Amino acid sequence: MTTRNVALYRLLGSLLLLIGFTLSAYAQEDLQIASLFEKYGKQKDVTYVELNGSILRSYRMTAYRSLVFKDVTPYKADIVQCLKQDVAGQQVIKTQEIIESGQLLSAYYQLSKKNKLNRYILYKVGKKQSATLIYIEGKLSEDELMKMLYRS
Repeated sequence: MTTRNVALYRLLGSLLLLIGFTLSAYAQEDLQIASLFEKYGKQKDVTYVELNGSILRSYRMTAYRSLVFKDVTPYKADIVQCLKQDVAGQQVIKTQEIIESGQLLSAYYQLSKKNKLNRYILYKVGKKQSATLIYIEGKLSEDELMKMLYRS
């Protein structure tokens, strides 16, 4: 293989990686929660996780983003507002919510497919007002998602 061919393959590989990252970044562009990952992902009391590569493929996912809040109190109103807008603005296939004393404690939304991919939003408030917000997109079924989430 010549030096020119190696350089061409490297360039093509770089372009493919760039396209892959760009597509995953736009995975939830039509959702209000996308702004939450950008807004709160770098806060010191928030842990932001975005999976890519072989980890995603092994679970049949194309996008996984999560925010874990040590104390969700300052962010709760914004999160709930975005969730309400997404549920109202999307075709939701399945909704499960737990509301206690007027506060949303847990939510599971299965959104309509986009580009033949299943889309899920999960939100849960835990002890001491910790909370987790997750967006998942991929070919994994609801059963596969539940098995993944509830593994012992």
